[in-house]
Amino acid sequence: MQVAIIEIDNSCNLVAYNQTAKELFAPNLLKVNQSIDYRELFNLNDTICLEKQDDTIIVLDAQYFLLQQVKVALKTLYILQPIEYLKKRLSKIDVVDCQAFDIFATRSNVMQKLVDKAKAFSMQREPLLISGETGTGKDLLANACHLYSPRGDQTFLALNCAAMPDDVVESELYGHAAGAYPGVLESKKGFFEQANGGSVLLDGIDEMSFQMQTKLLRFINDGYFRRVGDDNEVYVDVRIICATKADLAVLVEQGKFRKDLYYRLNVLSLNLPSLQERKEDIPLLIHMFVVEFANKQGVIPPLVDNDVIDYLSRYSWPGNVRQLKNILYSSLAQLTSSELTVKDIILPSSTKTQLPWIDDIENKTLDEMTKQFEKEILLRLYDKFPSSRKLAKRLGVSHTAIANKLRDYRVRR
Repeated sequence: MQVAIIEIDNSCNLVAYNQTAKELFAPNLLKVNQSIDYRELFNLNDTICLEKQDDTIIVLDAQYFLLQQVKVALKTLYILQPIEYLKKRLSKIDVVDCQAFDIFATRSNVMQKLVDKAKAFSMQREPLLISGETGTGKDLLANACHLYSPRGDQTFLALNCAAMPDDVVESELYGHAAGAYPGVLESKKGFFEQANGGSVLLDGIDEMSFQMQTKLLRFINDGYFRRVGDDNEVYVDVRIICATKADLAVLVEQGKFRKDLYYRLNVLSLNLPSLQERKEDIPLLIHMFVVEFANKQGVIPPLVDNDVIDYLSRYSWPGNVRQLKNILYSSLAQLTSSELTVKDIILPSSTKTQLPWIDDIENKTLDEMTKQFEKEILLRLYDKFPSSRKLAKRLGVSHTAIANKLRDYRVRR
């Protein structure tokens, strides 16, 4: 047994102790039915108050221990565990967790289907492609897929490829040999070597240069690569997860993304819906973020007025879940009462533009912008005209045309 247990009654008399405690302390220090000073026994100074903090780190015989105080009825238990023992135990805990996807709100059908699909894809070895608008949680989904997979107890690393020079991307992913760059005296392992047996997320894969795309394609195909400045090949077993907010198929048509890499990556693909497409999840998201904020601050979560849910559900959320979280955190940080109400929440003004996506048209074609506009119109009107026939009549087009667009844009109530 690695845990030492000492039991003291309310009169500060030693009641009992286990074999580990007997081996840890000198015989004259532990005498049953005799008074014992636990502060002296554990070398506690006056600044440590177990009554307030429950546990602390102490040193006995040059070894670190976690000391915990547990009060039970008419006695007090003191539990000591070696820190090194705890570290070893924690390292052996299987972190492949069936609850890896519980961080997502899944009241909406679209999110339930996505999570079911993600769980199935997590168990595969092929590259995983995650797409979705900014703020939908692509990085969180990638991490959940890793944790749920057979690789969940191995390393997970993420690299944002956006606006990063080729030499930096190459060095970060593949590493470099000593002397590969001026002044570099030591070799360095890249992400792929560091995460051997685990997973690597390449965020912003759409912004990776053609040269780096070519090298990545070769690595995905056979698992071999060379460090920068090294002639020796290295083999690693890493699952590649790519994330993008762009439509890679459109980029392929425009000649901005390698077709062969796209088809190599687009074997197992997941698309995160926008918050506009999953408004049923907003009440649960609000609860999750309020509780998360309170836990971080060490305070009791405030009550949330029902009007807050209605108020936030009517907003368009161009920044998706990340924007919802940021706005709630800002409101909670300034909250002075025990209830969160509508007056505590400040949403961005819509006077600048009634179309929040208009700021996200960089590198988009006219066809893409037209589809984006159509989708925004359908999302705004569908709440007032909640059927394809009503919406078709409002817009003056055929029922079939509207039904097709609602399906293509995944617009639902």
